[in-house]
Amino acid sequence: MWPSLMTSRTHKPFSLRLRIAGPVAALFLVGMIALYIAAFAYGRTAADRSYDRLLAGAARSIAETLVATADGFDVDIPYSAFELLSAAPDDRVFYRVFETSGRTVTGYGDLPSSPIKPRPSIYRPDATFFTADYLGEPVRFVVGGRQIATINDPLELRSGWVQVGQTRRAHQALVRELVIRSLLPIAAMTVIALLIAWFGVGQGLRPLRTISDELAARGPTDLDEIKAPVPREVAPLVSAIDGFMARLRVNIDTLRSFVGEAAHQLRTPLAALRAQAQVADRTNAEELGRSLDAVERNAAKLTRLVNQMLSDATVSHRSDVRHREAFDLADVLREIVHEATAYTDEVVCTLDLGVEAAPIVGDPLMTAEALRNILDNAQAHGDGAIEIALTAIARTYQIDFADRGPGIPDARKPAVFERFVRGSGKGAGAGLGLAIASQALASQGGTIQLLARPGGGLVVRLAFPMEQV
Repeated sequence: MWPSLMTSRTHKPFSLRLRIAGPVAALFLVGMIALYIAAFAYGRTAADRSYDRLLAGAARSIAETLVATADGFDVDIPYSAFELLSAAPDDRVFYRVFETSGRTVTGYGDLPSSPIKPRPSIYRPDATFFTADYLGEPVRFVVGGRQIATINDPLELRSGWVQVGQTRRAHQALVRELVIRSLLPIAAMTVIALLIAWFGVGQGLRPLRTISDELAARGPTDLDEIKAPVPREVAPLVSAIDGFMARLRVNIDTLRSFVGEAAHQLRTPLAALRAQAQVADRTNAEELGRSLDAVERNAAKLTRLVNQMLSDATVSHRSDVRHREAFDLADVLREIVHEATAYTDEVVCTLDLGVEAAPIVGDPLMTAEALRNILDNAQAHGDGAIEIALTAIARTYQIDFADRGPGIPDARKPAVFERFVRGSGKGAGAGLGLAIASQALASQGGTIQLLARPGGGLVVRLAFPMEQV
């Protein structure tokens, strides 16, 4: 297995499992809180109903024993009234029997009054429930009134009132028991569901580990597609990795081809230089001049080849960077022509600018390299002056390089845009100029054409799209 190369990251790695299982856990937590609130409300309501019925039953039992007399009421508190409340042994029970005037007949006279005045009933006392603090703790009360005929005058109805209260200890215990019994199964199911989600997510992410192991086991030159089976959700990622490796394989193959061809192209002028230097060392003064001329020719050829190789590397790098800015194409063209003609009389160029300015958006460095290589090709293969024209046609800036060289046959024109492919077998170039220009133009949305010049020669036509600056 090849060692993995770890690169520094500007951000900390995160857990995909936590990112997937985290929202599920948060959803279950919110659900648990909602269920707790609902269970608590349900338990309290159920307990209220149960104990309110017991209180109402106790008050009704007491009210049924009321007897109206001439002086007030007589009451015989039945044992069964408090037996109903004896199911809560920890709670205290309070009662009071009183008249409409407020006079207490029996029981606790200081019990709190009901905030809502109840209405008495002839047959069944109406029950009014309320909760109030009494003797330092909350107590649930019920108040009911009953209209009773007096002994001396059956037509005379008098109202008697019964109030019964009970502390809330058993009530609260019942609420807690109902809530706990409701939540325990839900909590257990939540824990089980979270565990299933955690391990299920881990199982679902296992293909990523398989892909990682396969890539880690590969050699540095193995750029084939990933063979591990992957789920549909991971397929786009795997396709992107396969596409990247395919592009990388093409780049590496191109680089190998370039290095091999460059090594071959460099050996020839270097061997010629060495041979001419050895010949010059052993020849007389008459032949020395011819040997030095040969040395100069091979040195010029080597210089041009090295410059083109550097230009090709620059264009390849800038194509990947995709740098874009606004610049004037006419200024770049003037600069390139000036560089080619300023220090030599061998290059004759005529420049015809149909527009004073040609603003475009692109990479000025790659544009300059493309123009420089086209002009250099025209100089190396042309015969006589090189005519250059810049025009604006239909939202496009067009530059024509026209020479009177041998031209390129139509059948060979598509091939000359490849590296180290010459236009003709007799040329002295390395076959890089048109390849460099083509790559530079393509990365900026431009085009390049090779046209036959009337009367003999070649026209290289470059087209740059006019973009909003």
